[in-house]
Amino acid sequence: MKQFPVPNQLNARPSHQNPHPDLRPVPAGVGKKTLAGTRAAVRTVIRYRQGVLDGRGASLLDGYMEDLATDRIYRLMIAQRMRHRDAVEILDENGAAVLHTPELLTRIFNEELKRILGELPADAPPESVERFTQARILSERMIVENQFNPS
Repeated sequence: MKQFPVPNQLNARPSHQNPHPDLRPVPAGVGKKTLAGTRAAVRTVIRYRQGVLDGRGASLLDGYMEDLATDRIYRLMIAQRMRHRDAVEILDENGAAVLHTPELLTRIFNEELKRILGELPADAPPESVERFTQARILSERMIVENQFNPS
């Protein structure tokens, strides 16, 4: 008890200090709506759906374990960007606003599929290419047709 000469230190607290400080860190760089974010979502959705077609319920993608919840969140995010394209500004890498139209979505899905297929090993079986292509078609259709339930 020598190190604690009094029962508490309440009288030692500065009077101007907030007794209930907000200890949560202020987020930085969060909440930006970018075309790169849409591309990342499309890419993840295609790769996750390909895993589902291969019989996996979850997949390790870019160091993260992605599952049905991630797939659904990303599909909803893309759909919301299309639905509210006139009210929400989404910027490209140059800072210009990009309207998320169905045509843009199709283009992004095609480009991301091409990128994914380009990253496959040269000896990848044709079934793998077919599954990614099928995953791309299913994923876009689910977004365009507003199918967000897991079934």
